Amino acid sequence: MNNYNLLKNDKELNNIIDSINKVNENNLLACHGRYHTTFVINTIEKLLSILNFEEDIIELGKIAGLLHDIGTIEGKKGHAYRSSEMCIHFLDKTNLSQENKDTIIHAIEDHSNGNEINSPVGAALLLADKIDISKNRVLELGKQDRWHSNLLNIEETILTVEDKNIIINYIVNDKFSREILSEEWKKGITIPIKASNYFGCNCIFQLNGNIVDFA
Repeated sequence: MNNYNLLKNDKELNNIIDSINKVNENNLLACHGRYHTTFVINTIEKLLSILNFEEDIIELGKIAGLLHDIGTIEGKKGHAYRSSEMCIHFLDKTNLSQENKDTIIHAIEDHSNGNEINSPVGAALLLADKIDISKNRVLELGKQDRWHSNLLNIEETILTVEDKNIIINYIVNDKFSREILSEEWKKGITIPIKASNYFGCNCIFQLNGNIVDFA
């Protein structure tokens, strides 16, 4: 069993991931539990595979995605740093080298703001985390919030890579407000661009397949 599957099947870890939204139902607007974790893992795997990274890097990325939000079990504020501390307990169950553990820990600690991208694992985690803004991410409390209620109009996020372009296509309905997205989610635009540039790629945003400039 590889290290990712070992952690994926860890009962203690699964209990945390499956409890995050329920424990925080009175203060959490967007999912940081099972749905979001799965989206991030799958997106990291897809991106790093298309960019032809080796399997060991892809596995590190998937592990980072699996662990990146576990600190939210104690609330959203400071969750990136808290997740980076909590993940050590689970990483110690693996046979990963300390260097690889440190790569994952740093990626998780940096995943909220992207101030120090220093690995493909960190860049992929940042991008995957920030583009998860579809209706599936919105929790009950978020439906009362202007920004999150607008996300209910995004059906899905589709990521593709063509040549040196990382394309993020949001499938939206006619109630979606481009203005709300660009005004209130600036790091959801700037960070994917920064992460894409780390890979030597341009970042292109689309709405229903049409290129859009959110700047």
